Amino acid sequence: MPAIKLSPTALNLFLECRRCFWLDKVKSFKRPRGIFPSLPSGMDREIKTHFDAFRARHEMPPELAGKDFAGSSLFPDQARLDQWRDWRKGLEYKSGNGPVLSGAIDELLVKDGLYIPFDYKTKGSPTTQEDAVRYYQNQLDCYALLFQENSMPAADYGFLLYYSPKSVGENGKAVFEVQPIRIPVDYERGRRTFESAAAFLASTMPDSSPVCEYCGWIAKYKELFDKADFF
Repeated sequence: MPAIKLSPTALNLFLECRRCFWLDKVKSFKRPRGIFPSLPSGMDREIKTHFDAFRARHEMPPELAGKDFAGSSLFPDQARLDQWRDWRKGLEYKSGNGPVLSGAIDELLVKDGLYIPFDYKTKGSPTTQEDAVRYYQNQLDCYALLFQENSMPAADYGFLLYYSPKSVGENGKAVFEVQPIRIPVDYERGRRTFESAAAFLASTMPDSSPVCEYCGWIAKYKELFDKADFF
């Protein structure tokens, strides 16, 4: 049987609700999903093309002109980056005989021999450092772990680059606010999260999380169905 693959997104689910995580990975019982908007994926594709054009010229994009990026460069090997961007061929880390941590990265910066996690985000409005950490700390920690375990020494910080709509001009041309946010990262914290999640899969189904909306919905409507004579 092939090893279970855990992505940073799966580990986010583990941190959010262990029962939903267990049901997803052990029983293949997934949370319901709505319609996924195509605009973020389209933006992601175009941003990659934009960055790749600067990579080919061995230049940094103007979005990364601030002092936080001084001395940094885009990872130069386009072929390898294309492979790592593919979730089926991305970087992997395996500890023992259990699950595998697997991640597909957007971008990668290099400075002084260290590899810096970097990810693009699109959002309806500018964000804050607090929200960036809240939602994406684990993702960057996991990327740092993947770098470290694949002979790519990881920096102790990473970046999120947010694009949010600012205005729409003539002929529908949209202008975006660009917001880079630097976040401290810790690959050992990523390792602890991954190993805790991997070990947790061997346990029995846990109780519902009191703060999980999905578990709360199931509990609420199960009680209603049990009391009703619908069937």
